[in-house]
Amino acid sequence: MNKDIPWRFIISHLKGDVDEKEEKLFCEWLQEERNTLLFRELESLWREIREETSTYTPDTDYYWRQMESRMLRKDEKPKSVPLWKFWMAVSVATVLLVLSLTFSFLYNKTEYWTDSSCKLSYSSLSGKSKIILPDSSVVWLNSGSSLRYAVNFFENREVDLSGEALFDVTKDSRHPFVVSTSGVKVRVHGTRFNVNSYSKEENILVTLFQGSVSLEAGGQEAYLHPGERASVSKKYRTLDITSADMFYDSFWASESVRFEAKSLRYITRYLEKWYNVKIEVDPSIPDSQAYTFTIKDESLEVILRIMSRINPISYMFDGNDHVKITHVEPSKK
Repeated sequence: MNKDIPWRFIISHLKGDVDEKEEKLFCEWLQEERNTLLFRELESLWREIREETSTYTPDTDYYWRQMESRMLRKDEKPKSVPLWKFWMAVSVATVLLVLSLTFSFLYNKTEYWTDSSCKLSYSSLSGKSKIILPDSSVVWLNSGSSLRYAVNFFENREVDLSGEALFDVTKDSRHPFVVSTSGVKVRVHGTRFNVNSYSKEENILVTLFQGSVSLEAGGQEAYLHPGERASVSKKYRTLDITSADMFYDSFWASESVRFEAKSLRYITRYLEKWYNVKIEVDPSIPDSQAYTFTIKDESLEVILRIMSRINPISYMFDGNDHVKITHVEPSKK
């Protein structure tokens, strides 16, 4: 089989049958971006096929033999085979791999060795992104945010967050889900919540939509109920709980948002969160000026251009994350 890909380590890792030495070597292999991308693809296919075949019991020996046969045939081909054909062969082998691993995971209790230095990282530098974790939990990352978690995620479901993310967590009573951010830990068992922890902000905000979560910050522990928001001061480590604006704290993860006859000041509050910018509005602009439109995947510049055609305003970008909107006097005829 291909010597550049440690199939034995990958298989052992996904089956949960690894020791400390193997996991260390596997983590070293993951340091190359190409290898990380391949492992993510394997992990994703494993999860998808596991969900699709959860009620089926396959002949695992047969699938192992088929996988090995296909991979050996791939190695017998000339070295001039195009790269896309190589990845196709890997994908085919991966499907067979995942079918067998699926049932090893479902029916065998396994031990995982944790190496905190071996983590996968996801970043959303511009725009939003959606991530599906190995346990099928879903994470929406807001612009300028990043998420990290260990490759052996199932034993210790802990993620490190920088920025803002909305979580829809798969319930697992044996393995609580933990979000760590700027010294604050949010613990859950299965729920939907939002964490806002941008480095430029003074407070960390946690909003609970469903289920229950607990927070640990500065030696304090607090529990949230649906509809509540916790605010933790990064400087003073104080913790306050208030009623949440459920729509505002979650709308950014939607595919679109619509405004119906809303004022500029109302809308800019949402634009700031949608595009992760700071918008300064001229106080002379009257609230009587209303706007009705829908945002999907348009850039902020396009949206502001549309708004300037609805009402007499002008705008100016001051850097990448700051916008000034001023009033324009209607021209006299």
